[in-house]
Amino acid sequence: MSSLNSSNFFIGDIPVRGKTILAPMDGYSDSPFRQITRKLGSAASITEFVNTMEVVSRNTIYEERCSFQPSERPIGIQLFDNNPERIIRGAEIIVNKWNPDWIDINMGCSISRVANRGAGVGLLKDPHLVAEIISGLTGRLSVPITAKIRLGWDNESINFLEIGKILQDNGAAMITLHARTGKQLFSGNPNWDAIALLKQTLQIPVIGNGDINAVSEIKSMLDYTGCDAVMIGRAALQNPWIFAGYNVDEIPLLLFQEICLEHLSLMKSFYGDSRGCILFRKHAKKYLSHTSLEKYLIRDLLTTSDPDLFTEKFTNLIISTDKLI
Repeated sequence: MSSLNSSNFFIGDIPVRGKTILAPMDGYSDSPFRQITRKLGSAASITEFVNTMEVVSRNTIYEERCSFQPSERPIGIQLFDNNPERIIRGAEIIVNKWNPDWIDINMGCSISRVANRGAGVGLLKDPHLVAEIISGLTGRLSVPITAKIRLGWDNESINFLEIGKILQDNGAAMITLHARTGKQLFSGNPNWDAIALLKQTLQIPVIGNGDINAVSEIKSMLDYTGCDAVMIGRAALQNPWIFAGYNVDEIPLLLFQEICLEHLSLMKSFYGDSRGCILFRKHAKKYLSHTSLEKYLIRDLLTTSDPDLFTEKFTNLIISTDKLI
């Protein structure tokens, strides 16, 4: 495993032993994928975001997102909302039922259905509301509270330093900064200078996030910004082996085969055979892009609905792969 995962920092009193962490991603960072990335070297786990409107309404659809295995600890459950009392009450319910190591508040999601209701990155428009939410959470919960933020809503409202100070002053234990504005979404280059400035300004841990695609870029961000760890999102979907210190063109064949087959097995165990295979298709497509398999074979796999046949075909394809691109 990578030497980058050898040191540690603390979220409150919780040690995090490593320098790379899988980002929480809606539709991807579920328990099976988190287990895979933890095995490969991700230092901690954060769930897909949970809408606290569902939690307080007793809608059980959210519970699948909160489920985790002991091997995923330390783990934070991420919440989003724009209503202080509801997010606090939702957090209390989740802590009492699921006992995560910390609660993470999403202040960075820029998709319209979240941001336009004032949640996610929409919270950055209202620093007083941010203070009310964080102070309420730290005042009522015994677990650490963290937040994932962006630079600001747009280029005309860059306020990450103000928000960072508010978070720290109201008891937050860690901040992750995706170094783009909400309006940028995932376009343009992330601003590493902003990560460095936030780290220099605050006393709590700062995690850097944004367009880490290669192992060398992990060290570059750590060295350039002084951040406590690097969060990796979209690149990990294509290459979860990055947490073990491998670039796409360096993945050992046996490790590739082992992880691919283990991931499918975990998906079936977690979701059931049929749904697990269906949900695994998006991962299978990315994993098989590393091979020289003919496109028709991949297309045939991805259109196979029977879970037993899907499993057989995928296993045969992976085992028969004798080299990676």
